Amino acid sequence: MQEMIYMKCGCEFKDGQAVADKVRMKGFADREMPQPATINCSCGKSYTKTKLVDNCPNCQMTYAVTPCSADDHKYIVPAGINY
Repeated sequence: MQEMIYMKCGCEFKDGQAVADKVRMKGFADREMPQPATINCSCGKSYTKTKLVDNCPNCQMTYAVTPCSADDHKYIVPAGINY
């Protein structure tokens, strides 16, 4: 059984793709992060995340976070390559 992903507000998602889908559905994907986040990507490179949904420039792994959880970087989750 897959473990659910919980956001700061209490919203729950089945995976990172569901987080990205929800943020996109609400029209918030391109919204700026309150504070940029340094992402240590699974490809071994780091990048600065500036939008709620964006991709690692090295491997194109998509990372997402909901607007209500964006101020706490521990809620940022991977959603898949080029998702």
